[in-house]
Amino acid sequence: MNGRSVVESIRSFRSEVDPVPFAAGALATFAFLAYTAADTEGAAAAIDAAFVTFGQGLAWLYLGTVLALVGAAGYLLVSRYGRVRLGEGDPEYGTASYVAMFFSAGLSAGIVFFGPVEALLHYQTVPPLFAGEVAAESSAAAVPAVAYTVFHYGVSAWGGYLAIGIPVAYFAYRHDAPFRVSTALYPVLGSDRLDGVVARTVDTLAVIATIGGIATGLGFIATQLLTGVTFRTGIAFGDAETVAVIVGITVLFTLSLVAGVSRGIRRLSVFNIAIMTLLLGVALVAGPTTDVLNVGVAALGTYATSFFEMSLFTGSGVEGGAGWTAAWTVFYWSWWIAWAPFVGLFLARISRGRTIRSVVATAFGTMTAVSALWFTVVGGTSIRLQESGAVDVLGAVGEFGDGVSGYVIFGAFPGGELWQLLFLVLVTTFFLTSADSSTLAVGMLTTGGSREPSGANRVFWGVLQGAIASVLVVVGGATALRSSVIVTGAPFALVCLVAMGGFVRWLSASEEPLPADETDRAPNSPSVPSATVAEDDD
Repeated sequence: MNGRSVVESIRSFRSEVDPVPFAAGALATFAFLAYTAADTEGAAAAIDAAFVTFGQGLAWLYLGTVLALVGAAGYLLVSRYGRVRLGEGDPEYGTASYVAMFFSAGLSAGIVFFGPVEALLHYQTVPPLFAGEVAAESSAAAVPAVAYTVFHYGVSAWGGYLAIGIPVAYFAYRHDAPFRVSTALYPVLGSDRLDGVVARTVDTLAVIATIGGIATGLGFIATQLLTGVTFRTGIAFGDAETVAVIVGITVLFTLSLVAGVSRGIRRLSVFNIAIMTLLLGVALVAGPTTDVLNVGVAALGTYATSFFEMSLFTGSGVEGGAGWTAAWTVFYWSWWIAWAPFVGLFLARISRGRTIRSVVATAFGTMTAVSALWFTVVGGTSIRLQESGAVDVLGAVGEFGDGVSGYVIFGAFPGGELWQLLFLVLVTTFFLTSADSSTLAVGMLTTGGSREPSGANRVFWGVLQGAIASVLVVVGGATALRSSVIVTGAPFALVCLVAMGGFVRWLSASEEPLPADETDRAPNSPSVPSATVAEDDD
C-alpha cells in the first residue's frame, strides 16, 4: 500500500467504526493486557481458577449445547428446509475454493497442532470413558485414542459455526439484514431491534469471544513454530523472543489480509489443502499403512457407536474424569464456540447462492471426512512409530512440548528434512488463513456489518490478537490458552442455542416454500416468513 492508500484506509476506518462493539472489544483487550502486565502471577492464578470454574463446572453447558446444535443442523440437512437457498444467484466461489476456505477457516491451528500428538497422548493416558476396557500404551489403546480425535474434530466441531453462519447468510442475503452476528437473532429480535441493546451486546460478546478464540489458535501455532526451531537448531527462546515471533506472525497475516478475500484467503486456503494432501500422502505411503488403516476403520466404528456417550461424558463420578473432560472435550467445544462468531460470519460471507443442505453437508460430510482421514493417518502413524520403537515421539514431547510431534514424525520418513520444512510451512499458512478470516469477521462486527471493512480496521484487530496471544503464551503456555478460550466461549454457547433454535422455528412457521420467482413477489414479515427454495448444489 502506498502513502495515499494508507491515509484513505485510515479515514475509512474512522468513518466506518461502530463505536459500541469496537470500544467495548478494544477496552476489554487493553484491560486484560494491562492487568497481566501489572500482576503476572495474579493473572496466571486467575486463569487457573477459571479453568476449574468454567471447564469443570460448566461442562454440562458446553456438552449439551454442542449436541443440541448438531441435532438442529442435522434436521436442516434432511428436512425440506435443506433446499432453501442462501441468497439469489450462482455461488460466488467454485466448489474447490469453497471447500478449501471452509476447511482452513474452521479448523486451521487445531488440526496441524493436535493432529500428530492428540491420539498419541490418548494412547499414553487412555480417556476415562475407555480406561476400563484397554491398557495404556497397549496396541488396543490406539483405537479409542484415534476415535476421540475424530470425535473432537468431527461433526460436533461444526455445530456452532453453522448456528451462526446459516442464519446470518439467510437473513443478510434474503432480508437485507446487517452482516453481523446479531443478525442470527433476527427471528427473536425482529428487524426493528437489530440495532437495540440486546443486539449490540451480542455483537460485543462476539468481538470478545473471537479475539479470545483466535488468540488461542495463534498461541498454539506460535508455540509450534518456536518448538520446531528449537528442535532443529537447539536455539531456545525466552519471553522476549516468544513475543517477537508472535508479532512477526501477526505482520505476516496482516500483509495477507489486506489483499482481500479473493486474492488472499482463497489462494492461501487452496495452498493449504495442497500441502496438507502431500504430507498426508507421505505419511500414508511411508508409514505403517496397513496397520494405520485398520486402526482407522476400527476407530470410526467406535466413534459411530459411542458418539452419544462421548458427547455427554462430563466425567462426573469417574476418577480424574472431570479434569480430563475439561482439558479435552470441554476445551475443544469452547474453542469451537468461541470461533463461532468469526467462522460463522466467514461461512456466511462465502456461502451466498448455496443451499442450506449443501452448507451443512460440506461441514458434516466433507469436513468431517477430511479431518478423520488426517487424524487417522497422522495420529495413527505417531502411535505405531512410538509403539514399534522406530522413534521416541513421547520422549521428544516430554522434552520440547506437544508442538514438536509433527516434526518428529515427518522427520522419521525418507527425505525427512524436506517433509519437516513443508510441515512448518503448513503450520504457518493454516494460521494465516484463520487470522485473515478472523480479522475480517471482527472488522465486520465493529463496523456495523460492513462486508468489506477497511484494511486499517483489520490490521488494528490483528495486532491486538497477536498481543493477547503473546501474553497468554508467556504467562501460562498451553494451559493458559486452554483456560482463556473456555472462559470467552461460555456466553456464546447460549447465543448459538438461541440463534439456531430461532432459525429452525422461523423456517417451520413459514408458508409452504415457494419457487424463487414467486417468493420474490410475496410479502415477507417476521410472523409469516417465506423461504426461497432451489435445487441442491452439486
